[in-house]
Amino acid sequence: MNGLSNQHLFHNVDLVVFVEGGNPSLTRQQILNGVYHHETEDIIFWRNIFNVFRKGQAIKFKSVGSKTTIKEIALDIINGDIQTIMVAMDNEFDEVLKLRHNHPNILYTHGYSFENDIWNSAVIKHIIEDLSGIHIANDLIERSFQSFLTSIKIAVYSDGYQFKKGSSFFPRSSGYMFCVNIVQNNLPSINKNAITNRLNAKNISRSKAGYFGRKSNIDAHKHCFGHFLSDYCCQIIMGFLRKRHGLVAPNKTVLSRMGIVKFFQYCFSSGAIFTHYQNALAPIPQKAA
Repeated sequence: MNGLSNQHLFHNVDLVVFVEGGNPSLTRQQILNGVYHHETEDIIFWRNIFNVFRKGQAIKFKSVGSKTTIKEIALDIINGDIQTIMVAMDNEFDEVLKLRHNHPNILYTHGYSFENDIWNSAVIKHIIEDLSGIHIANDLIERSFQSFLTSIKIAVYSDGYQFKKGSSFFPRSSGYMFCVNIVQNNLPSINKNAITNRLNAKNISRSKAGYFGRKSNIDAHKHCFGHFLSDYCCQIIMGFLRKRHGLVAPNKTVLSRMGIVKFFQYCFSSGAIFTHYQNALAPIPQKAA
């Protein structure tokens, strides 16, 4: 276990925090050997969280790729009682399915992933105004985002319903935008027929998925597959800039990083997401000897 418990000494910090993100995904042995990814979006997000609630600690963040590897380190923390290591991972449906570890050094996002936490209509609007230099006086963005959430509710319910059975509704590696109508010079929209067709193709009962979603308090915004949510928000930004201003937006990676910045700048001072991280991180433990 020394490969983990001594890493804070190598970096001269109080704490090493392992997070998801980065490509390729690293093995546990590579991590023990000190391999990691730098400055991923996951690191940027979690660094902002810790800057609020653990400002007095010197921390090294390391991205290691997949959640599978993070979960292996989580077990090392539990079994080895390691105080100088933390892991932070996507919630996915772990909270709904009661699969989360209850441990002070094991953290989860509030929503399905950090994308669910940062993206909302206000963040989208701030990014568009920054890139266009023009204030948006109407509520078009809010209405577009709310319409999206309403339209995907059954898809998110179905995703959780399938997750319980070791499967999913949305494809994970690619093709998850199958139900999005992307128009060159307009805002995106959801193709409800494509959702219905996929429900039928995967033999998912709409009524059973709906019952599971309501019973489990699944929320379309909180529990939507994070990459899908993020990409849709980026499409709103791209479509609005093209339609209203004739502008070409930066790529999705840049927009995602702007989203993180805007979220912490304007939206992280109260509410359920703030309280979630406050409860998880506010108590500062004693430094290890």
